[in-house]
Amino acid sequence: MLPSATPVPESEPPLRGTENPALEAGGRALLSRVTQGVQLARRGRFEETVEILDDTRKHLRGHPVAELAPVLPGILTDLGLAQVLCGRFGQAEDHLNEARDLADARCLPLLGLVARHNLGCLDLYRGDTAEAITTFHELAHQMPADRQEPLRVDLAEAYLSVGLVEEAGRTLAEAPWRSGGDGTAVALLEAKYRFLDGDRQGALHLTQRVLEGLGPSSLWYGVAHRLKRVALESADSRTPVQRAKDHLELRTPAVSQPRPPAEHRDPTHPFATGHLASSETASTVAAPEPGTDSGPGDGSGPAGNPGPEEAGHRNAWDSAGTQGRLSDARRALERFRGAGAGTGALAPGPWLGAAARDPHVVRAGLESALQAGDPATALEWAELDRTWSEGLIPELGACEDPEVRELTGRYRDALENGGGPAASAYARRWESAQWRLPPGAAGRPREHPGPVLEPLLSNLHGRAFVHYTVAGAEAVALVAVDGKVHQRCVGPLKRVRRTLRAFTHELSGPLPLGRSTEAVDVCATPPSVTGRAPTRPGAEPGGVAAALVSDTLLGPLLPLIGERPLVVTGGSYLDDLPWGLLPALRGRPVRLVPTARSWAEPPPARSGGGRVLLACGPPPGEAREEVAALAGVHSGAKVLEQARRGPLLAELARADLAHLAGHGRAGTGTPMLSRLQLCDGPLLACDLFPLPSAPALVVLSACWGGHGFGGSGGRPSGFVGALLARGTRTVVASPLPVDDKRTGAAMQGFHRAVRAGTDVSEAVSEHLGHIGFCCYGT
Repeated sequence: MLPSATPVPESEPPLRGTENPALEAGGRALLSRVTQGVQLARRGRFEETVEILDDTRKHLRGHPVAELAPVLPGILTDLGLAQVLCGRFGQAEDHLNEARDLADARCLPLLGLVARHNLGCLDLYRGDTAEAITTFHELAHQMPADRQEPLRVDLAEAYLSVGLVEEAGRTLAEAPWRSGGDGTAVALLEAKYRFLDGDRQGALHLTQRVLEGLGPSSLWYGVAHRLKRVALESADSRTPVQRAKDHLELRTPAVSQPRPPAEHRDPTHPFATGHLASSETASTVAAPEPGTDSGPGDGSGPAGNPGPEEAGHRNAWDSAGTQGRLSDARRALERFRGAGAGTGALAPGPWLGAAARDPHVVRAGLESALQAGDPATALEWAELDRTWSEGLIPELGACEDPEVRELTGRYRDALENGGGPAASAYARRWESAQWRLPPGAAGRPREHPGPVLEPLLSNLHGRAFVHYTVAGAEAVALVAVDGKVHQRCVGPLKRVRRTLRAFTHELSGPLPLGRSTEAVDVCATPPSVTGRAPTRPGAEPGGVAAALVSDTLLGPLLPLIGERPLVVTGGSYLDDLPWGLLPALRGRPVRLVPTARSWAEPPPARSGGGRVLLACGPPPGEAREEVAALAGVHSGAKVLEQARRGPLLAELARADLAHLAGHGRAGTGTPMLSRLQLCDGPLLACDLFPLPSAPALVVLSACWGGHGFGGSGGRPSGFVGALLARGTRTVVASPLPVDDKRTGAAMQGFHRAVRAGTDVSEAVSEHLGHIGFCCYGT
């Protein structure tokens, strides 16, 4: 948590030249006390900050300095945040509301925004994470540039508190970091993110930086010390339940509160036992100064009595008495602990309650099942691992919200006017607007859908199902084949991620011979520029990198899967992988699905008359030639050679098979803003969601058409996600740039095969997989 500090006032307090020198001197002394309190806050010493600022506030009542516009609201803003960080939530709410009202009354817009920001922090620390995230997103486009860093840090903290680690990482990566400054709170939050994301060494490096710059009287020192201890112990043989407890408590914000005497500590409190080391028995941790040899029991270490200047800390949600989500998670973890060795792995079910939305509880169930040698139960947990965030992240239906639709129009207009910063700004506002909508199912009890394994196995029909997941620091594959489930280790997650990213990065970069498609949409190039790529000379795309990825992901599985067709799902670390480029999958039918249940319980087949839609927009000319050639394959097809958005959407709702060709772009961090250029402007992925129905099969012959399928929460995004959500059974698209010269002929072969009755996944493997296209859905 980055303290707000007193923002630069809208006007400098005019203290010089007052008629009463004594009042002037007294006013300056009071303001210097404010500065001292803010400096202490920057060191994490919030109890002292509260004492100084509250005393100063009392002395300012009736003092002429208090009449200066920014003084009192500025002090109340800082005092309120310091009280939040001390767990004094009632006092903080009173002072922050007073600060906001004073700032509004005195026409101080910046102070008003900061007060609202700190009220969002109050919501976060009291456990109302959804309200906090909403507040931070509401302020995102109002805050000036020099206030964006603390706002982003607090937004990332809110995401981490409910386990949305990927969202937190993206928020930190996009933050406009300022040069200089203390940076302690930022470093501590990044250390927490690194640890929760599996980067133990990175977390240790950052916590050591924090510890070297602070003393035990700082809240941040205590939190950093505990994080360091847990990170060190995580290298040992910690059980899945112990790891989950560590993660659960570390991700929740901490407040500075005095440590209770040892004889008054509650041994049943969740901080007292279990998730900490055996030597850590208190709900708070104080640590020795750097360079000392203090240890447990010496009077200054974590297990001893705290020194007079040591600051304690505890879980903020426990302090606020709003730990409902934590209580459910803690109870679930205790049930894991109580499961006996002879009872087998504990399967997910209605007993989880709200804990079914906690990623670390779900991961503990998955890892416990793997340790017990029960891959079938692990597969049930892995399925839950794909869907736990439902209701916590924006739903695709948010695209239809009036505010979101208005921002969609503004974003489209900005693109038509050349893109640039305006389009980027509207894209960020578009995403923030979605997070501000009601959180859907988050507040409702989640009904457990029941086991997925039996219907999955009955629907494979000779295929092998592979679910790539994570256990601890390892990437793991769960393989269902011939009525059984097997587990195979893929390798260290960090190495697997690095291997996959190197491969996709190589394929996403510019190609020779004038390739113009960019890896991501930076809103800097007019959309009329061609986005389909010329032929890459030389070897097949990917080369050595493709072989390495193939060996990594598929090498351990080949003895199990043999030559069978595959159905694949998995964690977000797979990203948008072009599976057909992997040597082990050349010529092998592969279907990519969001979850095991989407294959086990597919949507009903659409009954139609075989209506075919073929459409393309403006240049590249090869797209027009491709559509003209396909018209010869599908006699009687509806052809739109100069497609416009309105007519195209109307025809999509009536078609059974649709083929869209043209220039595509991927939305930066926002796959639902990916676009296909038409003659009257871009068709955005979010434009497809309001469709009353969608074709059973859609082919996107454009760059980046499959971008966003590997979205967060087990729910695909982008064009593929929008189409699947509207009822499309199968989407054929490329998650990467498209090779223009090779695509036209390959598409003709694909469509001829499909028209002859070949399964879509087989037709993709035969004609399109080797140039990067994938088969999504059922």
